[in-house]
Amino acid sequence: MSLNPYEVRLEVLKMAAGMLNDEYYGKRQVIDENFHTQVATSRENNTTPPSHPGFPDFPTEEKILEKANKLYKFIDPK
Repeated sequence: MSLNPYEVRLEVLKMAAGMLNDEYYGKRQVIDENFHTQVATSRENNTTPPSHPGFPDFPTEEKILEKANKLYKFIDPK
């Protein structure tokens, strides 16, 4: 069964949101792991622990639409 154009765009939008969410949580995990390693090292060395660097911004609606448009152009290069 083939999808109609609206369904294709919806699937592309879901794909874009999923990709950006995966990227966000991947970056967040790396930052968190690095921070915990630095804190553990500072405890071992009896030094002041570092401040948490913060996390990246969560993907905005604009970023999701931008990614979806980029993906959609790959499917339909008109």
